[in-house]
Amino acid sequence: MGHRIRSGFTLIELLVVIAIIAILIGLLLPAVQKVRESAARMKCQNNLKQIAVANMNYESSQGTFLPGVSRTGCCWGTWQVPILPYIEQVPLFQMYTNFGGLDDGPRYASGANAQVSGTRLSTFTCPSDLPAKVGSITNHNYVLNAGNTSFYQVQIPLGCTGGTVTSTTCTSFGGAPFGWYEDPATLAAGGDSSPTDYSAANAANAVNGLSGRPRKIAEISDGLSNTMMASEVKQGQGGSDYRGFSWWGGAAGFTAYGQPNSTDPDVLTGAGCNTDDGNAPCTTSSTATRPRMQLVRSRHTGGVDVALCDGSVKFVPNYVSLSTWRALSTSQGGEVLGNDW
Repeated sequence: MGHRIRSGFTLIELLVVIAIIAILIGLLLPAVQKVRESAARMKCQNNLKQIAVANMNYESSQGTFLPGVSRTGCCWGTWQVPILPYIEQVPLFQMYTNFGGLDDGPRYASGANAQVSGTRLSTFTCPSDLPAKVGSITNHNYVLNAGNTSFYQVQIPLGCTGGTVTSTTCTSFGGAPFGWYEDPATLAAGGDSSPTDYSAANAANAVNGLSGRPRKIAEISDGLSNTMMASEVKQGQGGSDYRGFSWWGGAAGFTAYGQPNSTDPDVLTGAGCNTDDGNAPCTTSSTATRPRMQLVRSRHTGGVDVALCDGSVKFVPNYVSLSTWRALSTSQGGEVLGNDW
């Protein structure tokens, strides 16, 4: 009598195989995610490298670094406009009109400019983040260094005296490689306001703009390799969070008043923000003790990418000390950097 030959698997054997496969997948997924994030961070660093090289090429051509914002402040263009020809985006640059206009002409979201600011540029987008827009205008991930205090580029609290660039009681402004909303009289007196309206509607200020003065390399006395040029922010989500809304002056830069990925709030005066996506705290109310600012943030694990003014790119950990972080942001502070970055 012949023996029956068993074919297939028993239920127990199938369950064992499935369990083994599940364990292998569980072991493999973190490794895959780690490789994917490593590749995304490498692309992010390459983007910052391109921005740094473009800024250096702009300096070679124009004699100064890029303006952080146009001479007319928030709304007639930011550094993302004049950098366009240097990142192989000449058609977009030629489409944009009235950069720094001293009139009531097109702003960043008007006319043909809206097509430019509605374009998502890979060079300005970190693949680790979630692409977002406010209306039809794109948020991006890279911003320029406005120094160690606020976008007003004066001391914090406004009007204090006798401080230092790293002080937590009176933080003096130690210079920055890019200009923003610089020292209106109300700020010097300790008050707080939005930048002056330079449009034709305000004839007294329509003679010449005061914002965004471009800096020469010679003004970076701390050394190019000791001064940050650009870093990252997370794109605000939900259609009403303007963080990373870098076609607009109030979100086109960062300050080092708080450390990377700090839980301190961003201050987006004149715009909107939310924390629905788990983003850091934010407010739209600028005060003398916490004026307008946007801090550095990323979705990378443990830190942020930065480009230095010599064109190099570095990953800075979240645990960098506040004194070292602020010192890295100043261009004329004269500080001795710590070794924690």
